[in-house]
Formats: sequence, C-alpha cells, structure tokens
Amino acid sequence: MTDENDALDTGTVAALARFAGYPPFEPETLARIAAGASNAVAAVRASATGPLFDAEPGAFLAELERQAEPPR
Repeated sequence: MTDENDALDTGTVAALARFAGYPPFEPETLARIAAGASNAVAAVRASATGPLFDAEPGAFLAELERQAEPPR
C-alpha cells in the first residue's frame, strides 16, 4: 500500500520509540511497526479529499505557535 520512498525506516521508528520511553525493540518488531505506520499514513493520504490544515504551508509554524497559546 505504501510507496517504498514514503515508508518509514526502522531507524526512525527506533529513535521515536526511544524518545517516547520504550525499551529497545527487536529488528523484526521495528520492521512491523514501520510497515504498519507507513500503511496508516498512506491510508490517510488516500482518503484526504481536501487540505489537512487550515493554514498554508508557509504559515504552518505560526499556526502551530498560535495553537500552543493558552486559551483566553
């Protein structure tokens, strides 16, 4: 389902898991997680019929900062 160029690699999955506090995974587990996550991203891309964000890409950082502000 996922284009090979868009697939997550196991090194990225391992780094994200480490960052999230998970213990090290076996290489086979990393490969399964990478494949599943890549397929999930591909499914979301395929089902998107409009823009995923209200902001233009050039304004994305400012939009994230705006959303991080505490509610008034």
